[in-house]
This record gives sequence, structure tokens and C-alpha cells, in this order.
Amino acid sequence: MSEYKAIEWSEGKLKLLDQTRLPREYIVLDLESCQDAIDSIKEMRVRGAPAIGVVAAYAVAMAARDAKAADMPSFLEGLEIEARQIADARPTAVNLAWAVERMMRLARRGNSVDDIKKSLLQEALLIQEEDEETNRRMGMHGMELMPDGGTVLTHCNTGGLATAGFGTALGVIRSGWEEGKRYG
Repeated sequence: MSEYKAIEWSEGKLKLLDQTRLPREYIVLDLESCQDAIDSIKEMRVRGAPAIGVVAAYAVAMAARDAKAADMPSFLEGLEIEARQIADARPTAVNLAWAVERMMRLARRGNSVDDIKKSLLQEALLIQEEDEETNRRMGMHGMELMPDGGTVLTHCNTGGLATAGFGTALGVIRSGWEEGKRYG
């Protein structure tokens, strides 16, 4: 099974597989700013609740990184404004609101602008890592419930494109496949 990365942080940019171009084209976008991430969420270039949450976390980190304010009150005020814009990109996306709030709780506890900028990027990376680990654990547990030769029906986006890389419901199928199970 080939591996791909629908979301990847690299060299100060968020690399995002443009899902609006699939299946005919495989286009990876370089998101360089918070606004780029907001636009990608609004335009549904990223789909699936977990993936949207990961992109939202990186959007907050990019907003902090690019902020011009050097004093804490101005910095946090500007970041709160950016965070509301990120959360409004797709108001029904639960993981988006969750990720933005998680990032902002961390920012509000910060001691300095520089420390907040560093910690927000680390937190976005952690959110991505946690999502993939959670999906893999879900896959292993769910696989035990799926009989070999069973039938699977999923709804909505449940694969690696909808998450940080492994998949929710399709992660269960992937785990079973890796263990030799076959489904109808």
C-alpha cells in the first residue's frame, strides 16, 4: 500500500494535498500564511474533520509566526482576531473549533511572544502526530471487531485524506488488511 502525506509541515510551509483536484490531479499546495490555510478550509481543499483540525492548528501557528506585534497584549489581541477568522472558515467543523481553542489556550498561558510562537508550532505538530497515533490505535482496536470476509460501509471522509494520515473507519480496514484480513 503506498503512503502519501495529505498534510505536512516543511520548511516553514504547510504542504497540503488539494482534494478539489482529485482524482484527476495530484496537486500539493504550499500554504505560507494563515490566510492561505483559511482559504483552503473555506474552499474545501482540505476535507474531513481531523484534517481540518490539523490545518486549523497550523493556521494559528502561522498567524502567530507572522504577527508583527512585539508586546504581549497587542500580540494576543491580534492572535485572537486571527483565531476567530480561522474558526469561522467552516463553522460546522467541530475539530476546527476544538483545535483553534486548544491553540489559543496555550497562547494565553505563554510568557513571551517568542515563546508563544515556538510553542504554537510545536503544538500544531503534536496535534498532527496525536491524530495519526489515535487513528492507528483505532484501526488496531476496530480491526479486532471486523471479521475476515466481512462487509464494510463507510460514510463521509474516513481515510487518510480526511485525517493526519491513516484514517478513521478506513484506518480500521487498513489495519485489518495489514494483518491479512480481506473484506467484501
